[in-house]
Amino acid sequence: MSKKNNGLTKDYTTNEILKRVFQYALKSKWTLIFSVLLLIVFTSLQMIQPLITKKVIDDELTGVQTIWEKTNDDTKAFYNGDYYVKSENFTGDLITIKYSNEKKGYILIQGGYTNNYQTKDIDGNNIILVDEEGIEKTSTFVFLGDDITNFYDLSAKPIIRWILIYAIISIIVIITRYVQTISFTFASMKLTLDIRKTCFDKLNRLPVSYFSKEPAGKTVTKMIYDSEGVRGLYDVIFSIFSATISLVIVYVGLFVLDYKLALLTLSAFPIVILWLTVYRRIVNKFNKRIRETNSRINGKLAEFVNSVGIIQIFNKEEKMSNEYDLMLKDNYGTKMKQLKVNTFFGNQMLLFIERIIIMFVLFYFGLQYFSLPSLLIATTISVYIDYIQRLVWPIAEIFGNLNSLEDSLVSASRVFDFLDSKEDIGLDAVSGVKLSGDIEFKNLNFQYEHDNYVLHDINFKVQSGQFIGLVGHTGSGKTTLMNLLERYYDLEEGNIFVDGVDYNTYSKFDIRENIGIILQDASIFEGTIKSNVAFGTEATDDEVIEVLRNIGADKFIYDYPEGIHSKVSYRGENLSTGEKQLLSFARILLKNPSILILDEATANIDTETEGLIQKALKTLAKDRTTFVVAHRLSTIKDADIIYLFEDGRIFEKGSHEELYKKKGKYRAMYDAQYQK
Repeated sequence: MSKKNNGLTKDYTTNEILKRVFQYALKSKWTLIFSVLLLIVFTSLQMIQPLITKKVIDDELTGVQTIWEKTNDDTKAFYNGDYYVKSENFTGDLITIKYSNEKKGYILIQGGYTNNYQTKDIDGNNIILVDEEGIEKTSTFVFLGDDITNFYDLSAKPIIRWILIYAIISIIVIITRYVQTISFTFASMKLTLDIRKTCFDKLNRLPVSYFSKEPAGKTVTKMIYDSEGVRGLYDVIFSIFSATISLVIVYVGLFVLDYKLALLTLSAFPIVILWLTVYRRIVNKFNKRIRETNSRINGKLAEFVNSVGIIQIFNKEEKMSNEYDLMLKDNYGTKMKQLKVNTFFGNQMLLFIERIIIMFVLFYFGLQYFSLPSLLIATTISVYIDYIQRLVWPIAEIFGNLNSLEDSLVSASRVFDFLDSKEDIGLDAVSGVKLSGDIEFKNLNFQYEHDNYVLHDINFKVQSGQFIGLVGHTGSGKTTLMNLLERYYDLEEGNIFVDGVDYNTYSKFDIRENIGIILQDASIFEGTIKSNVAFGTEATDDEVIEVLRNIGADKFIYDYPEGIHSKVSYRGENLSTGEKQLLSFARILLKNPSILILDEATANIDTETEGLIQKALKTLAKDRTTFVVAHRLSTIKDADIIYLFEDGRIFEKGSHEELYKKKGKYRAMYDAQYQK
């Protein structure tokens, strides 16, 4: 895995990725073991089926061409007043049945002659046979004609028995395949479930700095699509493992049929392995690029969707469409190159190798057929070719999965890169500590990037219950200071004390449990009015109604058809901006924190709604340490102290009256907003 090609923070090797996937797979190890056992069972049974077919043809359908001996058992083959049975020891009164091309039918030869004896000449009722050493023997024969059916009648019951065995094996194969597929899919889906749960848990432990650098679309892609890619890797590994088991079992069958040819077939494997290596390296390059491009496309699409209003107001639809088209065309071109490689190096090449191997098998058996010492029957060739095709199928399975393997490796590396992201420190558990809200910022300096300070030498104290206003131009450091108070970022220079104690002493969960924050864009979730106010707490209807009344949001109780149980759509699209903010205020009031932060909470609302918000703010700020970051200065006019920030420093401080009398920057900002 390459950092450059994948945008990863760590270079993951294939072994590292497989090891981590294996750790997740072990959670369903007994299901996997059961699945593997079933795989071995049905694969082995499938290898037996061609042998059953061969046995029926060789021993029963063409099995009359063998040595028979007389018997007194009247259930055996009857011919010319005597009963015959296939000879096992070649002793007693023997006859031999062979097919004669000259007579175009079966003949009965007096005496026992194995397949090593070939017909040399026929003269009248005499036949001359020769063995592999060239020794000739002469015997008499008769043409059987329709009497051959007497010998075939003995095969009826064995054929029926073998057909029943074949049918039973087929049913067992179907059942074991079904159960194996279900059990493996269960383990596979369990792995996806575990991966996604782990990713979501990780999401909750990441610092805010991660989300400020990583596009939301890419994070969603990793958690949804790339996590599915980890499952794909798991499936591919198991498929390759299954194919390997099939290869081994097939080779056992090949060795049973002809060990010499099986050894010769093995010699082709170094070529196949070399081919696989080259193929994998070529495809890997394309898969990495496709996966990264897909991620960028998803991120860009999310960006377009979230900014559609701005795009339309600036009439930039065509420009954005062209940018998106370029990304799609780039992705399309890469996929077409990948397709060409897959077509040439994949199935077509594999089919070519299969034809070469079959041609070699026919040549090998052909040489043996023309050799007098051994007579090869057609069923052996047929079964061997069947096994060769079964041998090629696992190789095709491996090749078919190589493309998915590389794609899944890239997906897995992206997921594990996400899971290995640096977590927020100092989270710990919620201890239930209740803070009073005395806060001191002491010698505080902060930089997002090295030597790029956004806050300089911040020093001031806030008493519990005070109302603090923070004003200044965009980028002056107001929100950053509040982010530090919320512990979204970790301090490296200076201190923040809460109730006289360094706030690093408390866990981040404890600090955040005591802080309520309302942002410019209210976070509203799909559900109901009550679920958005309660937000995970077990609040009763009466408690929710009470906080709504306290902030003057009675409309949610009386004006909506279902009251507080009225539906709220995705992101609160069926609510106005002011209504969303009122729900945010109610949520914080129910939480009852000791410290309150409002960051531009009234920036996007109309004047009428601002009156409701101001009323709600007074209710909410009562007996709480309150910080209000505002551009609309009327919001902080009643603040106990107002701090005006400029370039990361406190430039002015005092009450509204004090700052206005100074005729400084604060007065200039205020007059600019409210002068008639």
